[in-house]
Amino acid sequence: MSHILFHIPHSSLVIPNMFWSICIKDINYIKKTNLFLSDYLTDKLVPNYCTKLIFKYSRIFCDVEKFKDDSKEIMAKKGMGVIYTKDCENTITIPNKKYKNIIIKSYYNKHHNKLDKICKNILNKYGKCIIIDLHSYSDEMVERLFNCNNNPDICLGVDSFYTDQNLINMTIKHFKKYGYSVEINKPYTGTIIPNKYINKKDNRLKSIMLEINKRIYLNNKDDFSKLKNCINDYYQKLQKL
Repeated sequence: MSHILFHIPHSSLVIPNMFWSICIKDINYIKKTNLFLSDYLTDKLVPNYCTKLIFKYSRIFCDVEKFKDDSKEIMAKKGMGVIYTKDCENTITIPNKKYKNIIIKSYYNKHHNKLDKICKNILNKYGKCIIIDLHSYSDEMVERLFNCNNNPDICLGVDSFYTDQNLINMTIKHFKKYGYSVEINKPYTGTIIPNKYINKKDNRLKSIMLEINKRIYLNNKDDFSKLKNCINDYYQKLQKL
């Protein structure tokens, strides 16, 4: 264990059986959508010796990265809040209030309680904690969602308080060294902040989101190995912050 935590919320493809009670699409459509929307294999990019919090279920079942209050979640307007009613374009589920309450209580809250607990334990042990909020995206997905193109290899999502400039500068320099293009808050913005610390402003805690363009690691084994080595080296540099 170290003071670095990789938060990986969207790599799983597991969909619990209860999802099908609200799903209006056939299983083949959902399988394709699930794979398309997932941050496929991002959990495998991080060395096993690192501390990782991986959500065990698919984001289309429960998206733990979103605010549970839809009025606070900008993506809820696109049908992609805690519970997805739409994929990038089409309606896929029709959940009711009872169903949503079960998901939040039994899955969403449990995950965030784990995140709070792990961060608290790291802070108690090391006096500091850096969260790497790890994601991936495709050019096709962000074009559908945001009409956004010319996307970078690596998007850094930052928070005005919990992402300091030293962490940003080191991260940009590191990934550019490996030949990757890097931009801040394009096409995605922000990073995960544990609920316990959202309004606390604890300067011992840092967080940065890495949104990795799928084109740089899913095309072949060499690309995957290169990025995995890059992230391993990144972890070693984070140890010094």
